[in-house]
Amino acid sequence: MLRILLQVSRDQLLRGFKAQGHTGGDLGRNIACAAATALLRTTGRVCTARGVVAGGSKGPPGDMAMVLRDDGEGRGEWLRGVTDFLVRGMSDLQTEFPDQIALRVEMTED
Repeated sequence: MLRILLQVSRDQLLRGFKAQGHTGGDLGRNIACAAATALLRTTGRVCTARGVVAGGSKGPPGDMAMVLRDDGEGRGEWLRGVTDFLVRGMSDLQTEFPDQIALRVEMTED
Protein backbone atom coordinates (compact mmCIF):
# COMPACT_ATOMS: atom_id res chain seq x y z
CA MET A 1 0.00 0.00 0.00
CA LEU A 2 1.30 3.44 -0.94
CA ARG A 3 0.37 5.97 1.74
CA ILE A 4 0.31 9.60 0.68
CA LEU A 5 -0.20 12.62 2.93
CA LEU A 6 -0.80 16.00 1.29
CA GLN A 7 -0.58 18.99 3.63
CA VAL A 8 -2.66 21.93 2.40
CA SER A 9 -3.20 25.36 3.98
CA ARG A 10 -6.61 26.90 4.58
CA ASP A 11 -5.93 29.01 1.48
CA GLN A 12 -5.71 25.76 -0.53
CA LEU A 13 -1.93 26.03 -0.98
CA LEU A 14 0.27 22.95 -0.84
CA ARG A 15 2.54 23.04 2.22
CA GLY A 16 4.14 19.64 1.77
CA PHE A 17 3.71 15.96 1.12
CA LYS A 18 4.91 12.60 2.37
CA ALA A 19 4.75 9.27 0.57
CA GLN A 20 5.63 5.89 2.02
CA GLY A 21 5.45 2.35 0.76
CA HIS A 22 4.73 0.54 -2.46
CA THR A 23 1.61 -0.64 -4.19
CA GLY A 24 2.84 -4.19 -4.52
CA GLY A 25 4.18 -6.24 -7.39
CA ASP A 26 7.53 -5.86 -9.04
CA LEU A 27 9.29 -2.57 -8.37
CA GLY A 28 8.84 -0.26 -11.35
CA ARG A 29 6.06 -2.30 -12.95
CA ASN A 30 2.95 -1.11 -11.12
CA ILE A 31 0.91 1.56 -12.92
CA ALA A 32 -0.59 3.04 -9.72
CA CYS A 33 2.82 3.43 -8.10
CA ALA A 34 4.35 4.84 -11.28
CA ALA A 35 1.55 7.38 -11.68
CA ALA A 36 1.80 8.54 -8.05
CA THR A 37 5.57 8.79 -8.29
CA ALA A 38 5.35 10.83 -11.50
CA LEU A 39 2.85 13.25 -9.93
CA LEU A 40 4.92 13.72 -6.78
CA ARG A 41 8.28 14.04 -8.54
CA THR A 42 6.93 16.52 -11.06
CA THR A 43 5.33 18.56 -8.29
CA GLY A 44 8.66 18.61 -6.47
CA ARG A 45 10.53 19.67 -9.59
CA VAL A 46 8.20 22.51 -10.59
CA CYS A 47 8.12 23.79 -6.99
CA THR A 48 11.92 23.65 -6.82
CA ALA A 49 12.16 25.54 -10.11
CA ARG A 50 9.90 28.27 -8.67
CA GLY A 51 11.91 28.47 -5.46
CA VAL A 52 9.18 27.49 -3.00
CA VAL A 53 10.74 24.29 -1.64
CA ALA A 54 12.08 24.58 1.89
CA GLY A 55 13.29 21.00 2.09
CA GLY A 56 12.77 17.47 1.02
CA SER A 57 14.03 13.96 1.32
CA LYS A 58 14.10 10.75 -0.60
CA GLY A 59 14.50 7.68 1.55
CA PRO A 60 14.35 4.06 0.54
CA PRO A 61 12.40 3.24 -2.63
CA GLY A 62 8.81 4.38 -2.17
CA ASP A 63 9.58 7.07 0.44
CA MET A 64 9.78 10.77 -0.33
CA ALA A 65 8.83 14.02 1.35
CA MET A 66 8.76 17.72 0.53
CA VAL A 67 8.13 20.84 2.62
CA LEU A 68 7.16 24.15 1.04
CA ARG A 69 7.70 27.60 2.43
CA ASP A 70 5.55 30.67 2.12
CA ASP A 71 7.98 33.13 0.64
CA GLY A 72 5.54 36.03 0.19
CA GLU A 73 6.61 36.45 -3.43
CA GLY A 74 3.11 36.44 -4.90
CA ARG A 75 3.15 32.82 -6.04
CA GLY A 76 -0.14 31.94 -4.36
CA GLU A 77 -2.25 31.61 -7.49
CA TRP A 78 0.43 29.56 -9.22
CA LEU A 79 0.81 27.29 -6.18
CA ARG A 80 -2.98 26.95 -5.90
CA GLY A 81 -2.99 25.55 -9.44
CA VAL A 82 -0.21 23.10 -8.57
CA THR A 83 -2.14 22.09 -5.45
CA ASP A 84 -5.38 21.54 -7.38
CA PHE A 85 -3.52 19.43 -9.94
CA LEU A 86 -1.80 17.25 -7.33
CA VAL A 87 -4.88 16.75 -5.13
CA ARG A 88 -7.07 15.87 -8.13
CA GLY A 89 -4.47 13.52 -9.59
CA MET A 90 -3.94 11.69 -6.29
CA SER A 91 -7.68 11.55 -5.59
CA ASP A 92 -8.29 10.01 -9.01
CA LEU A 93 -5.56 7.42 -8.38
CA GLN A 94 -7.07 6.51 -5.03
CA THR A 95 -10.47 6.11 -6.68
CA GLU A 96 -9.07 3.93 -9.46
CA PHE A 97 -6.75 1.88 -7.22
CA PRO A 98 -8.32 1.84 -3.73
CA ASP A 99 -6.42 -1.27 -2.66
CA GLN A 100 -3.08 0.27 -3.60
CA ILE A 101 -3.27 4.02 -2.83
CA ALA A 102 -4.23 5.50 0.54
CA LEU A 103 -4.56 9.29 0.36
CA ARG A 104 -5.01 11.70 3.24
CA VAL A 105 -5.31 15.46 2.80
CA GLU A 106 -4.50 17.31 6.00
CA MET A 107 -5.30 20.99 6.54
CA THR A 108 -2.48 22.98 8.13
CA GLU A 109 -2.80 26.02 10.39
CA ASP A 110 -0.90 28.47 8.19
